[in-house]
Amino acid sequence: MRELARLLGMTPGFVTNWERGLRLPKPEDVGAVLAHCRVVGEDRRRIVEMARGAREQDWIATGGEEAYREWERTARAVFAWGPELVPPLLQTSAYAAAVCLQPRAVEEQRPAWRAARGRCVLVVGETALCKRIGSAEVMAEQVRQLASLVDAEEVDVRVVPAEREYQPGLGRAFTIFDFAGLPSIVHERLLTESASSSSPARVARYREAAETLLGLALPPRAANELLESVLRKLSVPDGRVETRRGEGTT
Repeated sequence: MRELARLLGMTPGFVTNWERGLRLPKPEDVGAVLAHCRVVGEDRRRIVEMARGAREQDWIATGGEEAYREWERTARAVFAWGPELVPPLLQTSAYAAAVCLQPRAVEEQRPAWRAARGRCVLVVGETALCKRIGSAEVMAEQVRQLASLVDAEEVDVRVVPAEREYQPGLGRAFTIFDFAGLPSIVHERLLTESASSSSPARVARYREAAETLLGLALPPRAANELLESVLRKLSVPDGRVETRRGEGTT
């Protein structure tokens, strides 16, 4: 940090405040940092554009899977809603691989919520449980993990049944990250990319949606009964997990 500050002609404390989020750097300062770090091309353009919009009250940044994972790890509290898919923080390695249609790296196989430092409240829609992602074995493993966490102390898992009355604005997955000493961020997954915003007004709207979802969610016993019902549909009488035609048997 001291060397970077020297190259930029600034004091180390000034640069440290950027790193800690206590001061917003100007776009030209961001460009200078990127130049010293040899960041060029589309990445440089995107980051400088983000810096230009960071002072706006309602800025939105798209993309950024690496940033999302860092937010998961460092947030003081996380609320996630998955209406169609299990939220990333709860996904098993096999489920995540089926969603992405590619294998996960070995170091990523640990459930993401275990790496999170803060309190996690994770809400899943019944539709996400009934939608076949990968094989029946993959879904059964995922549902079993959810069932094991419904009464867990370290993470709060809720299930919203499909029979609940539709609420406008709850059709898309979103995550709210709260940090110690930094603005909260709401992250929404779109069709081909994702978008994040630190706008207080936008975050507040999503908090209202989160409260609505918690009000719609089943109590723990009913949630476990629903999960057990899903598991029964995935299993044959002798306890083996059912497979799709053409996938073989277990």
